[in-house]
Amino acid sequence: MLKLELGDAVKQLKKLHAKRVFLQVPEGLKTKTEGIIAELEEKGFEVVTSMDPCFGACDLKQDEAKRMECDAILHLGHTEFVKKTSVPAVYAPLKYELGERFERIIKVITEYLRDERINEVCIVTTAQFLHYLPLLKKELEKIKVKVRIEKGKRVEEGQVLGCNYSSAETKALAIIYFGDGLFHPLGIHFATGKKIIIANPIDLQIRPLEEEKDDFLRKRIMLIERAKEAKSYAILVSTKEGQNRASEAEKIKKELEKKGKTARIYTMDFISQEALLGIEAEAYINTACPRISIDDYLNYKKPIINYPEVEYLLGKKDYEKYKLEYIY
Repeated sequence: MLKLELGDAVKQLKKLHAKRVFLQVPEGLKTKTEGIIAELEEKGFEVVTSMDPCFGACDLKQDEAKRMECDAILHLGHTEFVKKTSVPAVYAPLKYELGERFERIIKVITEYLRDERINEVCIVTTAQFLHYLPLLKKELEKIKVKVRIEKGKRVEEGQVLGCNYSSAETKALAIIYFGDGLFHPLGIHFATGKKIIIANPIDLQIRPLEEEKDDFLRKRIMLIERAKEAKSYAILVSTKEGQNRASEAEKIKKELEKKGKTARIYTMDFISQEALLGIEAEAYINTACPRISIDDYLNYKKPIINYPEVEYLLGKKDYEKYKLEYIY
């Protein structure tokens, strides 16, 4: 069960002497917005709520908060990502409470490590399960497994983001991803080249990442090859605080133009196919959140690739050494 605890965030807001708060709510919590506002109002805050889509801590609405004359931003569901802010920002991450499932997944993990004779691992997860990593480390050490929880850049210890796998930089040969879904395990593998073990505390299953790796790589190569055939490119730049890579867009534009291609830069807050109606470019290059061209590429009418993949498009890198770059 996902739980949102506002206690610590309220203490921080009061320490900042904030009276008027700019509230950012992630998509998964939008149905509970009014209840959250009411709770904050009971604590004495005046609340202005952003209803724009919010998918990560990279999307910090500082300009909007200033225009609405707010004293602080309360960003729900994520951990700190943007370090320097013009408006004080307070974070209230979501936590997934596993209850008795935690004991059950521990048993599954320990049995798997014993059977596979693995005696050293690095463990990583997303924000929702971070509070379980110290407990997981303690349990695995009981069976003599050496456990590493690495500190990445701009993230908490052991935390991975879709654009940041620096906490998976480790000396351990195997990495346990404690969570659900395939997006992050695939990203970790293609960022590090390590063996990835998925320990899912929701369905209580554990398995190595195997055939999905080949499927992922085939899809990326297909998109890059399709984009390679284009004569014109739309380079997409987000104005979101933690996603704006205007300088990278300029570099890519120059490189493509040297190859005789037409390249133009288009900027927007929320990147979508609808926002690109009327743009006649034959391929898109995404400089914002990498999930746009990994999870959502089927939503676009033209091939869309991430900006580090331009090096494969231009022939600077070989697919045999395909790697997802850290973007942070």
